Amino acid sequence: MSSSLEPSAPWPSRPFRTPPPGVTANFDHPDSNSHRAYIAAGVCIPVIVVFASLRIYSNLYVYRSRTWSDFTFMLSTVWALIYQGLIMGAVGQGFFGKHLWDLKLDDARNSPFLFALLLESLYSPFIWMIKLSMFLMYLQLFGSRRYFRHLVWAGLLLSGLYYFSTTVASVVLCAPRGKETYIMSYATPRCQKSINLLIVTGVFNIMSDLYLLLLPIRETMRLHNSLRKRIGVLAVFMTGFA
Repeated sequence: MSSSLEPSAPWPSRPFRTPPPGVTANFDHPDSNSHRAYIAAGVCIPVIVVFASLRIYSNLYVYRSRTWSDFTFMLSTVWALIYQGLIMGAVGQGFFGKHLWDLKLDDARNSPFLFALLLESLYSPFIWMIKLSMFLMYLQLFGSRRYFRHLVWAGLLLSGLYYFSTTVASVVLCAPRGKETYIMSYATPRCQKSINLLIVTGVFNIMSDLYLLLLPIRETMRLHNSLRKRIGVLAVFMTGFA
């Protein structure tokens, strides 16, 4: 097994990724974290379905409200379920959830990496769709104030531009070129640069979420209601299901 790490080892018997210093590849009994994905899905999907159904039902049948915010929210909910289904399909192939240095190139197939590229391509538009529904809801509730409209449109357009650019960058970096297969493409230093893109996207997600949470505070606190009700409204905003 250790000989497979040597540069002279045959190409198919080499690990897909060089192990970190002090780590030895384990081809025979690799550790897998795939069960965590099933646990997370089993817990989160029912929560999403229940709260999303409550919002959709209350807006469409109780308040008789049909707005662009409702439409984008329903679309993002369906998108989330499809996206989670794709993740489960990718995990079910047995390649995901393991360290890449515990997998031999000979064990790799094109389909998991095609799944990975598809998930990367859908991730940023999916995240933006969720934020879009929040921005549109803010416009519906507080759009009468000019400064607030400018803040909403600035956040909406900036986030849309960023997520669109990251989608294009992910495809450009990791899509096969020339005679490359999906396996060969993901093993290139070019595609490894996408890891830095994921880190930057994680930071941007946190910053944009904070922006969404802070944006309605001033207008909510100016409502002519009791302090308890205003705090309750802010709490609902923070759930993302308002």
